[in-house]
This record gives sequence, C-alpha cells and structure tokens, in this order.
Amino acid sequence: MQLQSNMKWFILVCYILMTYGFSVIVTQGIGPFNIFFRVRLWAEEISDNFGMLFKCMLCFPTNLGIVLSLLNWFLLPNFGITPFNIIFDGIYWPWYMCFVAALFDGCLTGGVCSFLWNIDDYIDKSTPMFEEQDFDDKIELHDEL
Repeated sequence: MQLQSNMKWFILVCYILMTYGFSVIVTQGIGPFNIFFRVRLWAEEISDNFGMLFKCMLCFPTNLGIVLSLLNWFLLPNFGITPFNIIFDGIYWPWYMCFVAALFDGCLTGGVCSFLWNIDDYIDKSTPMFEEQDFDDKIELHDEL
C-alpha cells in the first residue's frame, strides 16, 4: 500500500515521538505501582548488562527499534510503521532482509532518541533551578495589613 509523502512524514514523526516517550518512561520513570522501577531492579538482579538495557537511553531505544522493526516486518508487512518500512514502502524484499531492516531501524531509533535525550538534558541543565526564597518579607508585609 503506497502512502502519500506527507502521511509517511506523519507516521515517521509519530514513531519517533512514541519510541522516545516510551524509552524515557521505561529508563527514567517509576510508573504506576512502581512497575518500571521494579522491572529495572529485576533486570539488574539477572545481570548487570541486562539491567543496563533498562537504564541506558541509547541501549533501550536501539533494542526497541529492533523489536518494533521485526514486529512490523512479520505482523504488518503491507503497512510501514518503522523507518525502514516507511522509506521502502511497496518494495517486496526477501525474508532475510528483515535483519537489515532491524539493524537500520534499531540504529535510527537509538540515535534519534539519544539525540533528543541529550537536547532534553542540556535544556534541563541550562535552566536555573528553583531557588528557595526568603518569604519573611512577604509575611511581615501581610501581618502589617
């Protein structure tokens, strides 16, 4: 199914925002009932390297991109939701090309999410934090009224 160019861009932007948001939630968030925190602890108990998968903002999106690419390749072969399948929409590849697609999607997803994370981190570090203010003056002025 051939998609129009603007629809491809929309799906690609939605894919990037979805993978970035999900990666931030899993690697940094606590989640309802501490579920993501517990998953990170459970993964760290299994192995330090496996635990790093759920803490690293480059590792998790890369693996998420690989999984989503394989799911797209085998479950929705006629509709591209990952970058490789969006770019090469309508071209029928042999089955072993799924590994190339997974590598491409994993690298692109990991790179874009890491780039967005670094921008977010830079903004957080350059924004002045809330400093405690001395509210005694305001209290005294209020008491005088």
